[in-house]
Amino acid sequence: MKYLFLLLIFTFVYGMMFGQESVFSVENGGFEEWEIPAGLDNSMMEPVGWSSLKTSDNSSLNNLAPVVWNKSTDAHSGNYSVYLKNKSIFGIVATGTLTNGRIHSAMNPDDGYVFTDTTDARWNSRINSRPDSLTGWYKYNSTGNDKGVVEVDLHVGYYRKPGSADDSTRLIGKAMFKTPPEAVTKWTRFAVPFEYFNDKTPEYYLFILNSGDGKAAVAGSEIWLDDISFVYNDLPALKKPLGKETLKVYTSFGNIYIRMVSDISNEYQVIVTDVLGRRIFRGKVSFGEDLILNPGQKGIYIVHVYNEKETYSRKVTAG
Repeated sequence: MKYLFLLLIFTFVYGMMFGQESVFSVENGGFEEWEIPAGLDNSMMEPVGWSSLKTSDNSSLNNLAPVVWNKSTDAHSGNYSVYLKNKSIFGIVATGTLTNGRIHSAMNPDDGYVFTDTTDARWNSRINSRPDSLTGWYKYNSTGNDKGVVEVDLHVGYYRKPGSADDSTRLIGKAMFKTPPEAVTKWTRFAVPFEYFNDKTPEYYLFILNSGDGKAAVAGSEIWLDDISFVYNDLPALKKPLGKETLKVYTSFGNIYIRMVSDISNEYQVIVTDVLGRRIFRGKVSFGEDLILNPGQKGIYIVHVYNEKETYSRKVTAG
């Protein structure tokens, strides 16, 4: 039996069933969407929703700042990942850094920080939920004993890192992953839990992606990152992947087809999001059924299929 979910139908069903639920993914955590910020050229494209040293709030230093990031076609999935590299300038190591907030740059590295600008939507990312863990994929090339770092802080109000005592009172929870100080040449998954410091609900999340370990960063270290996401209890990070003998996901004439070809489990949950993390469909699929989804607008979508024991994710182009 086949179920055809056209855009208007599943938008209505989604709104009725899940309109009150607030679950957020990382904005452009797959780094598929890129743009040229005002005043920069094609060689300085930034991922949509992310910013660099070149778009810091210190315009007097932006032109002097080195380009320590790039769009890479070496991707874990989809077409692109983000590449960061530590570079030495004026005798100072500029760490390859991106944030979904904004960077405050300074000649003295001790005076630099990243921050959430609550007054400008370009430099903040909203959230009103408490994810369980942070996951993603990386490759790393270490110089010396350097380490790459992926960190995200959940907070309320204005927030900067490093910050003051006031900033620490606005911190709700955090998750941080550090690479081993060695070469990791194959795409490798990381997963780290969130640590919460109180029972409040966050308003914003602030990411810091670094190719080096803070002030101990070494010139030449480089990292590739892709498919960064938050994991919630209703979409657990499970160890056993679904195999091709169980599930088929493919596209045809703009539609996304999800077909269960094995009756190992009676039912699987299905979540489909766009590359900015916006959920466009949530439902179920069982053995002998096909889901046929038409997202309406052409683009890249992420299909998640899972149950209590198995999980599967794949990027597809549809619409």
